[in-house]
Amino acid sequence: MQMPEYQWITSDSILNAASSLCANSPDGFVSAKQLLKLRQSFPEDQIRFLADQAKLRKQASSRFPLAADMLFTTKGLQQTTDAAIAKYKAELLTRLAPQTQHVVDLCCGIGGDLQAMAHQFNVIGVDLDPLLCQVAKHNASIQSNHSVSTQNIAAENFDLDTDWIHIDPDRRSDGVRHTNIQAFTPSVSTLDELIQRVGKSIHGISIKLAPATQVPNRWIDQCHLMWIQSRNECRQQLAVFTPKTQNSHKRSAISVQSDGQAAWEFHALEHDTSDSADIPLHQGPIDTIFEPKPALLAANLAPTWAAKHNLTYIHSGVSYFSAQKPNPIPGGNGYRIVQQLSFDLKQLRRWIKQHDIGRLEIKKRGIDLTPEQLRKQLKPKGKRAITLIIAGNPRSDKQAVAYFAESI
Repeated sequence: MQMPEYQWITSDSILNAASSLCANSPDGFVSAKQLLKLRQSFPEDQIRFLADQAKLRKQASSRFPLAADMLFTTKGLQQTTDAAIAKYKAELLTRLAPQTQHVVDLCCGIGGDLQAMAHQFNVIGVDLDPLLCQVAKHNASIQSNHSVSTQNIAAENFDLDTDWIHIDPDRRSDGVRHTNIQAFTPSVSTLDELIQRVGKSIHGISIKLAPATQVPNRWIDQCHLMWIQSRNECRQQLAVFTPKTQNSHKRSAISVQSDGQAAWEFHALEHDTSDSADIPLHQGPIDTIFEPKPALLAANLAPTWAAKHNLTYIHSGVSYFSAQKPNPIPGGNGYRIVQQLSFDLKQLRRWIKQHDIGRLEIKKRGIDLTPEQLRKQLKPKGKRAITLIIAGNPRSDKQAVAYFAESI
């Protein structure tokens, strides 16, 4: 049951005050004068909540089209699924199990995934935090024509009567972010019990994981593993279990656009994947470089992707590749080489100065210096723009190489 002391969060007075405050604080900063006015109508805990909304709605605006009407907590916003990925996942569910009418979202947080699913299904959000239950119900109800409810209960204690389960196990229950599945809450044994229901009492289950999480081998035999990126960063891994994924051994890298549609997808079966040893080292001059995008790297599919597109390594053990033709490749950032140099800071500074470079995008692998440290030492002060790609390998005797390049 939701605790009465949190019901004020979605009261008309709080929602109206939040809207007014955000409208008058477009930068997310609440002035002392605004706080003084709020103290005339609200207690301190509610004032802090309202002030947080001004800041958090501003932060969330690039991730949620409905941010101006949503409610957030700092931790909840950090952990929640972006609207674009949530929409992709909800539509994926309709493709995998079109007969689904009802979904339960366990460990729903502030309702990022719940909101997208509520646009397509009747939903119940479940969370241990009663405040988050109130927030999630509000967020999921925005522009939804389906039934939306939340329950403040432990995921393992919820009586499941649904078509599909989505769950985002808590990876920070002890305050430390974990990628080891044994440290998750609910426990891996609870997750295994839920998986056993697939094809019996439920159509499927999707488990949201950190990109670096290593799933048990027994899961790999039963699920489709997806690494999903948005805004040029791999945001999550999704383990999807349906009757059709039994023995599929499939893994995918997916890039999701702001509208929730896939910009590109790359799929491979476990027994058809390549490793680094399968990709030859490029011989001769290099005209183009392709960098696999984050989801491919997180999914450990870069060598498989390179093999499919007949790419070669430009440097041993580093995920930069060369192609015979400078044509765009889905899943990769392509660059045309302008100048190749040995990795020597003095030589690079001289080239940058000679070519009037001021806007310098720096990409590097296999060297210890960070892009920020490199930028400070290279001192670009000109007017032109270029990309600097540095490829090295600390386990190789081969000297690191620098490439000045332009996007294809």
